[in-house]
Amino acid sequence: MTAATPGKTPAKPRAKTPGRTTKAAPAAQPAAADAVAPPGPAAGRRTTTSRPKRAPRPAPLKPTDGITPVADDPSPAGALPVDADAIAPPRPAPRRPGLIPTDIADTIRPVLGKAVADIRAHEEGSRRGGDIENVHKMRVATRRIRAYLKAARPALDRVAVDRLRDDVRELAGTLGVLRDHDVMIDRLHTEASRLGEPDTAALEQLIARLDADRVLARRRLVAELDDPAYAALLTELDEAVATPPVADPWADLVALAAAEWRVLVKQQRRLQRRFGDDPPNDDLHDLRIYGKRARYAAELLPSEPRTVAFLGALAEFQEVLGDHQDACVLEDQLRELLGGGASPGGAADVDLAAAGIAAGRVIQGCRERRVTARADYPGAWKKVKAAGDAAFGDA
Repeated sequence: MTAATPGKTPAKPRAKTPGRTTKAAPAAQPAAADAVAPPGPAAGRRTTTSRPKRAPRPAPLKPTDGITPVADDPSPAGALPVDADAIAPPRPAPRRPGLIPTDIADTIRPVLGKAVADIRAHEEGSRRGGDIENVHKMRVATRRIRAYLKAARPALDRVAVDRLRDDVRELAGTLGVLRDHDVMIDRLHTEASRLGEPDTAALEQLIARLDADRVLARRRLVAELDDPAYAALLTELDEAVATPPVADPWADLVALAAAEWRVLVKQQRRLQRRFGDDPPNDDLHDLRIYGKRARYAAELLPSEPRTVAFLGALAEFQEVLGDHQDACVLEDQLRELLGGGASPGGAADVDLAAAGIAAGRVIQGCRERRVTARADYPGAWKKVKAAGDAAFGDA
C-alpha cells in the first residue's frame, strides 16, 4: 500500500456506473509497408544486391516501319506497303570521269537553239520560193532537231521528246515533198542544158509539169505555216531550248554516240555478208540513214580530234551514198512522170515520144552516177570504219 502524500487528501476511487463498460483502447495500426523490415533470407541461401532488370534491346528498324497500311491495299493481310522512293538506293557515281549532271542540258541547248533559229531564218524564203536553199535548210533544221532528240532520248523525258519529234515530223514531211520537187526540177534544168535540142525542149515540157506540182506543194507548206499549230510548235521548241527535258543527267553522251556507231557497223556487216559490195538500192539508202543517225549523235560530243575525224569520214560517206540515192530517185520520178502518175494531169500535155527519148538520156546519166557511187562506196566505208574504231573502240 502506498503512503499518502502529506498535506493532500487522497483521491477517492471512482465508482463504476451500472450498465456501462469501459471502452477498450484501439488496436495498434500496422506500420507502413515500407517501414516493415523484409523477412530474413531462408537458411542456407546467399544474399545478393537487388538490381533492376535491363530493358530489352529494340529490334532493328525495317524500311516499312512507320508506314500506315492503306485500307484498300490489295497486299496480303499484315503486309505493309513499301515506299520505293523512300528506300531507293542513291544514284551510282558517274560512269565516265569528268561527267557532271549539266553536260546533257549544256550540250542539247545550243544545237537545238541553232536548229530552231534556222527554221525561223528560212521560213519567209520557203514561203516565197525562188531560192531552193531556203526549203533545203529549213528541212535540214527539222531533221537535225529530230535526230538530236532521238540520239539523246535515253537521257531525256521520253514522253516529251516523242511528242515533240512527232510534231516536227509533220513539218519535215511537208518540207520534204516540196524539196523533192525542187531537187528534181533543178537537176532536169542541168540535164536539159547539156542535152541540146530537141531533147532540151522535151525536158522543158516535163519541167513545166513538175513546176505545177511544186506550186501545189508550196501552197500546202504555206497553209501549214499559217496554221496556229505551227506557232505552238515553235513555242514548244523554244521551251525545249530554254529548259531541255533532261530526265537522266548522268547519261553518258559518249556511250549513246558509240551505240549509234555500233548499229551502223552492224547494218553494214549485214549487207556485206548478204550482198558483198553491191547491195540493193533501198538497202544502201537505209545504210545512209543509219550513217546520219551516227553523225548527229557524234555531233553532240566535244570537238576532239578523233571525233572531228569521224565526222569528216561520215560526211564523205553520206555524200557518196547521197549521190547514189539522188540518181535513183531521179530515174524513178522520170518513169513515174512519163507514166502519168506524178500529177493530176499526168503527162497528157507532153510529147511522150520526144520526152521519152530525152528522159532516156537523163536516165542513162543517172545510172552512170550510180555506178560511180557504188565504186566509191567500199573505200568511203573503210575510212568511216577506221575513224569510228579510233573514236569509240573496235565495233
